[in-house]
Amino acid sequence: MTAGEPWRQTMAQAEILLAEGEAAEDMSVIADAVSGFNAALKLTSRVDVPLDWAKTQSRLSAALRALAARIDDPVMLHAAMTACDAALEVYTQRNTPQDWARTVALLGAAQVVLGERDSDPVWLQAALNSYHSATAVYTRDAAPTDWARMQRNCGAVLSLLGERTGDTASLRNAIDHYRAALDEYSQQDAPLDLALTQSNLGQALRVLGERDSDRDMLAGAVEACRSALEVYTSDAAPLEWAMASTNLANALVALATIENDSAHLDEAIAIYRRALAALDGPERLQQRAITRYNLKRAEDRLSALRG
Repeated sequence: MTAGEPWRQTMAQAEILLAEGEAAEDMSVIADAVSGFNAALKLTSRVDVPLDWAKTQSRLSAALRALAARIDDPVMLHAAMTACDAALEVYTQRNTPQDWARTVALLGAAQVVLGERDSDPVWLQAALNSYHSATAVYTRDAAPTDWARMQRNCGAVLSLLGERTGDTASLRNAIDHYRAALDEYSQQDAPLDLALTQSNLGQALRVLGERDSDRDMLAGAVEACRSALEVYTSDAAPLEWAMASTNLANALVALATIENDSAHLDEAIAIYRRALAALDGPERLQQRAITRYNLKRAEDRLSALRG
């Protein structure tokens, strides 16, 4: 066995655990992946094999962020960012551009989770800066898929900033980023990426449309969410289907407020009820609570409209 073989084997096993844990939403498996990457870190050295050491730090960051986001642990999120910073002491945009960009994007992912958790625009702005930095390598010509992902990520951060701060300019910028991502994804065979981006676009259009009382924008939100649901199904992607469905229902309720249309409310109520059935398990407690609240609000509006 070569000197680096134990490290490679440990890394490979940790990668499998991380992928399986994220796919199954299994926190214990993700925690095992964190342990695996920590074990791999002990099998390498920054002095002797700096690139292996940096890769381990980068992958450890991904696992820490995945676990921290699920157990709501800010200390672990900071540890994820520290691991990225360590990797970026080795990776540079000039000498290892792909590894550098990947790690900068991972740093942004940890920053956005922390910013969303704490409703802190400083961390959200830091995440936005990280994603923008990554596009220095992830250009549309050289890496169109990664470029589109960064556009969508920027859109998500800008949406959060707009919702948290009331800044409509951030929401408009988010919409532009989502549409840029959609333009690229539409040229690829990427239905799931298209669906996720359409659902996110629908959310941003709905929030901005409500603030501006803009019927056309709200109608665009409904259309975007319906497009997402042409891909997502309750059987194949229950969580994604539920989230896109609730986005659609939210948009229908907002549109009903402007149009005084009970049909929109009837449809929204039916959608909320179907989505609740898919949002099961303790890890979906918050989403269920929000959906129940929105369902009750829609039912109350329908009652008021019908007198």
